[in-house]
Amino acid sequence: MVMKKKEKILLDITNDKCPITFVKTKIALEKLKSNQYLNVYIKEGEALDGLPSSLKELGYQINNKIKINEDVFSLEISKKN
Repeated sequence: MVMKKKEKILLDITNDKCPITFVKTKIALEKLKSNQYLNVYIKEGEALDGLPSSLKELGYQINNKIKINEDVFSLEISKKN
C-alpha cells in the first residue's frame, strides 16, 4: 500500500479577531480536497482558545498544535475520514 503525502494549505489569521478567525478557517476547510490539510497560523488568546473545540464539533480533526513563536501557534487541521 502506497501512502500519498497530503498537500499543506496555509492560512495566516494572526491579524484577525473572532469571529473572523472562525469564518476564514471554516471557509478554507470547506474548500479542502481529500489530499489536502489546512495549516493555520493563529495568535494566542480568545481565537486559539475557542477555534479547536468549535471545529471538532463540526467534525474536523486537530492533528497538531505547535507554538512557533512568542504568541503564534500553528494548527494542523483535516477533515475526519
